Amino acid sequence: MSVTRLYAAQSVASALAAEACCAPSDFRNEDAHIFEMTPERAANPLIRRFPTLEHSLTVTSMGAGVVVAATRKWMPWVSELFKDVSEGDEAFSLGVLSEASLRVAGYGLRLNGPYAYNVTSEQDWVNRSAPDGYVIEVGGAELLLGLEPADWPNAVAHRRVGQGRREAIVAVVLHRNKVAGVASATTDSDTLWQIGIDVHSHHKGRGVGAALTSQTARAVIDEGRVPYYGSSINNIASRRTAQSAGFYPCWVSVFTTAV
Repeated sequence: MSVTRLYAAQSVASALAAEACCAPSDFRNEDAHIFEMTPERAANPLIRRFPTLEHSLTVTSMGAGVVVAATRKWMPWVSELFKDVSEGDEAFSLGVLSEASLRVAGYGLRLNGPYAYNVTSEQDWVNRSAPDGYVIEVGGAELLLGLEPADWPNAVAHRRVGQGRREAIVAVVLHRNKVAGVASATTDSDTLWQIGIDVHSHHKGRGVGAALTSQTARAVIDEGRVPYYGSSINNIASRRTAQSAGFYPCWVSVFTTAV
């Protein structure tokens, strides 16, 4: 499968639509649209393999309209809160999200975001090699052996196994035979693989993160999957790293998780 821009966009829209129980075309419509997340969505093979919560809310935009989705018991207050939202920007406004966050917290959950997500494709990928004095190795999960998860929290997370996600691609950068940075691509769904990277503080600002992101993304594309990269909207350094490897904005999302 060739990972073109069109294929990447279609894959993202299909996954997000499956998770929100809407149609991919709903992300191309203007204004805000509210949908109920049905229990059956958990069996949809297109969704990403994240924990399914009893109560859940997502607010997502791919650049046109906004799709708001919530589980059944939350639909009354979610519908009331978002019913007068007439523009996409309003759905992500401080007033609306603050009220939603308070409601969510009342159930012992957390509202996260907004997070910005980026993808790349065959046409957009940029080859960034390891800087002088560094060596990069790309392989499978065996490269994570001996690494302490607490030192590399974005690249190494054992909780993923219980969620059905695994580190399919791993990249490690070495400097004088010591690990300077780690990246992994996890099988979030059959089509979307998420990249997470960590760079040791002593090696930041040298292009290590860009090399890790670039080479991990290349391996994902070679597998016929869509690499994606998410970060909080205020993490400018992380977003620049993704951009330098050829990633471009694809969607923005707010979502609930357990505390």
